[in-house]
Amino acid sequence: MTEEFLSNALYLTIVNRLIPVAGTGNAKANIAALEPLTNDRLNLLADRLAALAPCPVTGLVTDNEIKIALGEHGDIWPSCIRGHIMVADLEGDLQPH
Repeated sequence: MTEEFLSNALYLTIVNRLIPVAGTGNAKANIAALEPLTNDRLNLLADRLAALAPCPVTGLVTDNEIKIALGEHGDIWPSCIRGHIMVADLEGDLQPH
């Protein structure tokens, strides 16, 4: 899967739109919240978001669970981490094989 880096504003907007609908079992509501993203990942990602378990501490689906799902299941990240990933990739390439 190809990584997708969104502007920080768009990434946070999507996370905030998902907070009320993630974990409700309603994949259609999650697809609507993901509306700015139109690609082949949406259905799988919407299903994953619909089935999110709540945070064990708060008992609610929080932005943390949503961000983890966006990254792990959609490979969607905020652009602010792009530089860190590039450095990590370079450091990995410099390690002896």
